[in-house]
Amino acid sequence: GSVKRGHYTTEAVVLNSFNFAESDAIIAFCTLDYGKLKAVAKGLRRSRKRFVGKLDPPALIRLMFFHNGRAELQRVEDAVLIDGLVNLKSDITRLAHASYLLELSSEFTREGQDTSGIYGLLSAFLKMMDSGIEPVSLCRFFDIKLLSALGYLPHLGSCVSCGKGLEGASTGPFFSSSKGGMLCKGCSKALSGLVPVSIGSARVLSAAERFDAKKITRLKADKAFLKESDAALSDFITHILGKGLKTRGFLEKLKCPA
Repeated sequence: GSVKRGHYTTEAVVLNSFNFAESDAIIAFCTLDYGKLKAVAKGLRRSRKRFVGKLDPPALIRLMFFHNGRAELQRVEDAVLIDGLVNLKSDITRLAHASYLLELSSEFTREGQDTSGIYGLLSAFLKMMDSGIEPVSLCRFFDIKLLSALGYLPHLGSCVSCGKGLEGASTGPFFSSSKGGMLCKGCSKALSGLVPVSIGSARVLSAAERFDAKKITRLKADKAFLKESDAALSDFITHILGKGLKTRGFLEKLKCPA
């Protein structure tokens, strides 16, 4: 990478943390300026005072780190809390949905990848979740915006196979993960793995992809939308990643639609 040996400061979302050696932790960050990075927080588990509450995911922080000039782990020097997201951390359901956003962002990015756009998206959605906005629809809107930001936006406005509009059929349309979008009744014949998605739900997803994050709460997400978009997007995300997300299993245990 272009980052030379030295000290750096950037805004970051704390994505995840795992124990390392006897008293350290390795923490993954989605940063505004230096991509996705992993850094070791020395002595984090021995003395909580220095980083108290600042490195517990999710959190929005100003991260100071030292880069040694080689490709190995960076070192966390200091962290200043921008937003500890304390409301969502005190509510298991909201925390579980926030953890889903973190896992999705983490799985779709690799170390060193530019995450400047994702940082803005993730921090905006975490703040909305923290403010008490209903988390299930926020997760679906985040799914589609993240997919779009990373170049995986499914084709929603017309049939991905023949290009015709989706109106007028008595049955269908369907969403196909393998085809990467919506299919009309004719093109969906003899295909497996289809998810029924109404034109209305496809339109809400299209709108969510275009809307600025701060205006996204204007979109009305009814029960049908939540059910259909959840089924389609979870199937699509699993298709792209080649695996399911751990947080989805936890959300199902909580009896929430993920």
